[in-house]
Amino acid sequence: MQTASETQRVLVIDDEADIADSLTDILILHGYDAVAFHDGVSAIESARQHCPHIVISDVVMPKLNGVDTVTAIHECCPAVRILLLSGQALTSDILERARASGHEFEVLPKPIHPYLLLKKISLLTSSPS
Repeated sequence: MQTASETQRVLVIDDEADIADSLTDILILHGYDAVAFHDGVSAIESARQHCPHIVISDVVMPKLNGVDTVTAIHECCPAVRILLLSGQALTSDILERARASGHEFEVLPKPIHPYLLLKKISLLTSSPS
């Protein structure tokens, strides 16, 4: 089992900069190598350069939604673990389209308490791929 101190790379993607930056700061304080992105396209470009261990993404974002973003990242980084966050009702339509394409994602509610986020990440990193 890897610990945060063994530097798990985490991409945090949210078009709301305050949310992405705050979650990233929390993760860094707990030993993760976390980087914030405010759009899916730049996150995908980063993942292609250096595959992350975990991606945390908002679902509803302009231009490229979170499901399409994490699906693209998963294609180039098949071992990546994914957590989706959403505070909007539009999420169900996006997730339904993903399920129809064979993708299943867990979605956590926004706002998320830092303790719950850290617990979910710990569970992801301790379970087999």
